Amino acid sequence: MSLWKELDETLSKAKIVDLSPVIERGMPKWPTHPQIIVDPTITHGHDGYYCQSLVMGEHTGAHVDCPAHIIEAMMDKTVDTYPATMIFGPAVKYEMYKLNAKPGDRITREQILELEEQMGDKADKGDIVLMDFGYQKYWKTDSEWKYYALNAPGLSADACQLFAEREVKAVGSDTVACDTPVINGEELLSYGHRKYWLPNEIFILEMLMNLSEVPTRSYFMALPLKIKNGSGSPIRPIAIIE
Repeated sequence: MSLWKELDETLSKAKIVDLSPVIERGMPKWPTHPQIIVDPTITHGHDGYYCQSLVMGEHTGAHVDCPAHIIEAMMDKTVDTYPATMIFGPAVKYEMYKLNAKPGDRITREQILELEEQMGDKADKGDIVLMDFGYQKYWKTDSEWKYYALNAPGLSADACQLFAEREVKAVGSDTVACDTPVINGEELLSYGHRKYWLPNEIFILEMLMNLSEVPTRSYFMALPLKIKNGSGSPIRPIAIIE
């Protein structure tokens, strides 16, 4: 059997979970990021066919952060400089919601190690960490959208260092800024973004959805747009489940 046939058969038997939100008007965004505009600019009635115009930042919806996003000395590490498979890899999901962290709280290294004992598994070199804070319930597109954008738990310095020491490929979450604690719009220091992850080319994934449908182990795949000098990119992430 050819590799391509085998791959096709394997994927046809797997469960695929879409980990992205719909890009639409009114969706949550980081408060200082560009407005998200989805406009039905070209219509059948007016133009004879249908085409929308999109205006949005590189960090809209499910997206990946590259080192250039935060680290000025790494402006050469933009999304277009990495291979298309930059965020392909085996994934380990952490049920962070079990720790009952509140907006502004920091989950520690010790708490993660205890969680791993309960899981009977842990992320290691080349793995992609998926942190399920249970925050999808706050994803709104009406007047309540701001809570998701302005409030989230995060990680302590030693927790971020733990994943960096293990040389994981990426860390993602269902919150607005992954490891960054946010409370009532106040952004606290992000150790993953600024010290342990992006400086070490560990990519950051944010605003993931449907993590409750993903088991502890899966295979993660997402393709960023090849944006010239891109600080990051929207992605369409999936989890492939055996």
